[in-house]
Amino acid sequence: MKKGRFLGSFLILFALLLGLWNLTQGTRWYTQALLGVAAVIGPLLHGWVLEYAPTGRVGLPVWVHGGDRVQAAIQFDALAVGLVPVLALIAATPGLGLRRRLTLLAVGSAICFLVDAVIVALFPLLVFYKNAFTDVIGTFLGLIAFVGAPVIIWFGLAFPELQQWLPSLRPQGPWAVGDTPPHTHKRTRVEH
Repeated sequence: MKKGRFLGSFLILFALLLGLWNLTQGTRWYTQALLGVAAVIGPLLHGWVLEYAPTGRVGLPVWVHGGDRVQAAIQFDALAVGLVPVLALIAATPGLGLRRRLTLLAVGSAICFLVDAVIVALFPLLVFYKNAFTDVIGTFLGLIAFVGAPVIIWFGLAFPELQQWLPSLRPQGPWAVGDTPPHTHKRTRVEH
C-alpha cells in the first residue's frame, strides 16, 4: 500500500467517524463514562472525591477533599474526540485481517479510554498543588491526551504490520527478514 493511499484512507475515515461521533453524541457518552471511571480511580489514587452538580442543575463536576474543591474544568469535548483518530488510524492500517483489525479497534479504544480516565483522575492533584513539577506533568499529560496518545497507541498496536509496510522499521542486519540472526545460531562442534 502506498503512503498516499493510507493517508487518504485515514483522512476519509477520520472525517466519517468524526461526523458519526457528533451525530451520535459520542462526546457526551464518552465523557460520562470517563467521569464514572475517574470517580472510582481518583479516591483510590489520592483521596479526592468527584461530586456532580445537583440534579436539574448544569455545571462541571467538582473534586472535593475535606474543605478543598477543584472544579473539573477539562475540555472534555477535545479529550473525548481523541478516540476518533485512534479508530481511524487502525481502520486505515494496511495488512490487518478483519479479526485483528476488530481486536485492535477494541484494544486501542480501551487503552485510549484508560489514559483519559487516569488524566481526569489526576486533575485535582495537578491543579490544587500548583508548582513547577505539577505544571510540567500537567502540560505533558495534556500533550499526551490531546496529541500523542492516538498515534502512540496506533503505532504500538499495529507495529508488526507497520514493519512490513515501512522498511525502515524492520530489524537491520546482514540476514534477511525472517532469518535467525547469526549470533543466535547454535554452534556445533566438528570432530576431525
